[in-house]
Amino acid sequence: MLKKTLFLPAALTLFINCPQNGPSGNPGVQHTVTRNPTDPSIQNAEEKSPTETVKAFMKWYKENRDQLYTFNTVRGGMFTETDPPVTYHIDFDEVEKEIKFLEESDLFSPKFLSVYKQRYVDGNDHFKQNPTYDGPPEDFDYDYFFLTQDDYASDLVNIDAIKFSLKPINDKLCYIQFHLKNCGMTYKYVLIKGDQWQIDSINTIS
Repeated sequence: MLKKTLFLPAALTLFINCPQNGPSGNPGVQHTVTRNPTDPSIQNAEEKSPTETVKAFMKWYKENRDQLYTFNTVRGGMFTETDPPVTYHIDFDEVEKEIKFLEESDLFSPKFLSVYKQRYVDGNDHFKQNPTYDGPPEDFDYDYFFLTQDDYASDLVNIDAIKFSLKPINDKLCYIQFHLKNCGMTYKYVLIKGDQWQIDSINTIS
């Protein structure tokens, strides 16, 4: 999990005590060193760049993808020949658990998480209007973060080998463009900066 930027109090004070006594036996003088909390070296000590944020996401996703798949958000389908089929529907209790898990990573903006949840709302409406249990559930049969059914996982084996291109929009908005050779997809990850850089949307470039 990424660490949030550390906000320090109005003044950061370091006390260096000199215990040696002078000729008269009085304690030595206490020295105080004060640093301004607006010093960039303090503010940015733990802040990741946009590119580092995307790399951190890839590493996180590689390590947590199986955990995400444990959230049974889409229910229904055909199970056995003897059990009656159940039409596809969304389990929103599981959706909330999944979104909380994503939120705790600190990698995604509130807008991203809102759009992520809306996908389930729209999907549930679609299932109600077009009830089915046969085949993969429509719009939920691909990886949402890499927008493909192809093998993107092999590209994540060596994240440092991926070439990332930073495209600034303004001080608070930018996007990272990169290509995954094995799955043949080119991506545009939009990032927004609040307390830290976070992924705001994921798109592909044709």
